[in-house]
Amino acid sequence: MKKETIIAVQVETNRAHGRSMIEGIADYALLNTDWRLESIDLKSLANSANTKRFSGFILRVMDDTTANLLIKTKKPAIDTYGKNDVGKIPFIRLDDVAIAECAAKFFREHKFTNYAFCGFPGLRFSEARGKAFKKAVAGFGMSCIMYDGGGGPLKETSVRNERMDVCSDCTALRKWAKSLPKPISVFCCNDMRAFHFLKACNDAKIKVPQEVSVLGVDNDKVLCTFSNPPLSSIDTDSFALGQNAAKALNLMLSNPSCVPPMVTMHKPAGVIERTSTAFYPTRTPWLSDALVYIRRHIGDGISANDVIAHLGYSHTTVGKVFRRELGLSVQQEIIRYRRESACRLLKDTSLTAAEIADRCGYPSPQYFAHMFAAHFGTTPEKWRRSRLRTSHRKPHRHQSDAL
Repeated sequence: MKKETIIAVQVETNRAHGRSMIEGIADYALLNTDWRLESIDLKSLANSANTKRFSGFILRVMDDTTANLLIKTKKPAIDTYGKNDVGKIPFIRLDDVAIAECAAKFFREHKFTNYAFCGFPGLRFSEARGKAFKKAVAGFGMSCIMYDGGGGPLKETSVRNERMDVCSDCTALRKWAKSLPKPISVFCCNDMRAFHFLKACNDAKIKVPQEVSVLGVDNDKVLCTFSNPPLSSIDTDSFALGQNAAKALNLMLSNPSCVPPMVTMHKPAGVIERTSTAFYPTRTPWLSDALVYIRRHIGDGISANDVIAHLGYSHTTVGKVFRRELGLSVQQEIIRYRRESACRLLKDTSLTAAEIADRCGYPSPQYFAHMFAAHFGTTPEKWRRSRLRTSHRKPHRHQSDAL
């Protein structure tokens, strides 16, 4: 009988990011019938007699004490937090730069000219996302207002104690929200920070998304749907991160001479849009409504007539405003966004061309292929393969839950 492999796992479960990561680890473990997962308390690492029974570790290493104890075990380990860019334990963590660039691109596409970042001062991932967001915005020729916290830096381990009903800097958040120029786009370091910021906006009678458009990170469905209004968020695909961490550990266990990369960055899947970003700061107020309508109904095969009927204005009036502010007709904007959505799904998911055609509102897969080739000079599948070769990224199945 093959010896049982006991894997120690420590990932905080107070947020969906951690819970989804554990699900990914568990999913991989089911493929390895000799694996048995065991949740541990970090304090137990100090007990060498206890750690001897473990074959390997998957932990969120947030402090040097934990890192040193883990190294002392001399067992294979994967860190899923990566507090330091240089360390002795291989880690796989979210790509904070890619996340920030995703947020900046999203808000730029929404035509914002005012940008702000709201994070947890002192936390590695928050500082990294804030710095990268500010740099990305600067690339547009814009500046970014940074939240300074109104207090001292937090300890890295504070993320283990985050709670929806506890916000230590609520007064400072409310004051900062009032001081921001309007309308403005605000990128928050994670969904918990965005949840607290949205509450501060509500307390200050600030309209979301008309005055402040808010985007979080993690796609925590509890936080996103309990937020007022429902929160848009970047899906980090932490389930896949957990799978990849388990896979890396398994390689170390099966081949002790195999040394995994010390640093592996996990890319985000994209933005899940909800009400908190359903706004465009256009000169003509109803144009924002038109653009939101197009994005929400692109899969319904809408035409310019549907948009105009939704607005209740004449064809001439709507056409003039679209051309003046966007440089496109209503139908051209629909075509542009439909094509953009198709490209995003081709690049970031494993959906078939037929499924993408249906989700993006093309009347048939053949028509999608024809229109795609007319614009890009190649087929959707060839375009996808060329993008995957340059990104080295495995696509995932896509789920939409936009509210």
